[in-house]
Amino acid sequence: MSGTNNRFANALMKALEKRNLEGFDYLEFKQSVGRLTDIGMDLDTAINSAFITGSSVGLTKEKLIKTAGYYAEVLQDEKAQFMRSLEKHLVDNVEGKAKQTGELKKKIANWETKIEQLRQQVEAARQQIDAADAQIQAARTKAEENQKGFEEALEVITTTINQDLDNIRRVIS
Repeated sequence: MSGTNNRFANALMKALEKRNLEGFDYLEFKQSVGRLTDIGMDLDTAINSAFITGSSVGLTKEKLIKTAGYYAEVLQDEKAQFMRSLEKHLVDNVEGKAKQTGELKKKIANWETKIEQLRQQVEAARQQIDAADAQIQAARTKAEENQKGFEEALEVITTTINQDLDNIRRVIS
């Protein structure tokens, strides 16, 4: 038996021992047969020897068969208990985790959608910034051109006025 099977076999044996009936019955008979075969006795002789020993303390064939059935039922009860425990484990650790991962997958999908929306908003804002920067540069260029044009016109007119004043002073006494 593998380590896991050994663990289960030990647990089942403990359950049988815990619910062991009083007196010499199937469990004691089985242990007796096991000890006799361990020392080299053949199975049939071991069964007869164990039964003869048990019958000296009240074991009958009917009691042996009845108590073997009882222990088989004990094992079936253990199986039902194990299956309930296994089902709970599956619900808690498999179905619960599957539900949890399903919910997380939905959250991730929502977050990814929001991230994409934010990316689009960032890109739209960058385009607005680029357009505004272009407008700012165009306005600066236009302002510089206007300032240069104004200063040139001012210079021409101021120079003309100054020349006129020089001419007026020179000609009119």
